[in-house]
Amino acid sequence: MLEAHPELHGEVTFLAFLVPSRQTLAIYQRYRARVLHVMDTVNRKYGTEDWTPIHAFCGNDRTRALAAMQWYDVLLVNPIMDGMNLVAKEGPVVNQRNGVLVLSHTAGAFQELAGGAIPLSPTDIVETAEGLYKGLTMSQEERRQKATLARQAVESNDLNVWLTRQMSDLDALVDRAHSAPLPIKKPTPIESAEKVAVSAS
Repeated sequence: MLEAHPELHGEVTFLAFLVPSRQTLAIYQRYRARVLHVMDTVNRKYGTEDWTPIHAFCGNDRTRALAAMQWYDVLLVNPIMDGMNLVAKEGPVVNQRNGVLVLSHTAGAFQELAGGAIPLSPTDIVETAEGLYKGLTMSQEERRQKATLARQAVESNDLNVWLTRQMSDLDALVDRAHSAPLPIKKPTPIESAEKVAVSAS
């Protein structure tokens, strides 16, 4: 994005909150090292004495992350594959700037939040850059609309709604099981042979 849009140099800062897992495994250690190396490369290429494009925060500091989520202009949540991904739901609720959510369509929360987010493929670098740029350059009214839709989606699907739906689905399964006819057991070849033998005798 910085290469395609030099007008953003010195105007934007990317805060990367990283929570590395399984750091006892060599493959995860190498992945973390590659990520930090790419960040350092970007900072050395585009940064100046007065501006560092990317600031990385490693570790599970939830207080710091929630504080940052209050003030983002664009929140990028781009997992390749995961569960619900609560960050995508927490951000729109706590944000105070009509921040725009840029969300991977493979995130567990995507179906629920799609109307209030800019969708992207997490493995497409160009699409990710375009999504970030679109979020940064949206009009204030568009930002407000997106942020409102995302926040309403979260607030209207709270734990009570989720639990009620789970119980309703379970009830439907039980009702279906009780109303279904009992399966007719077909005799096995051995049982059929035994019946023939009995009849012959």
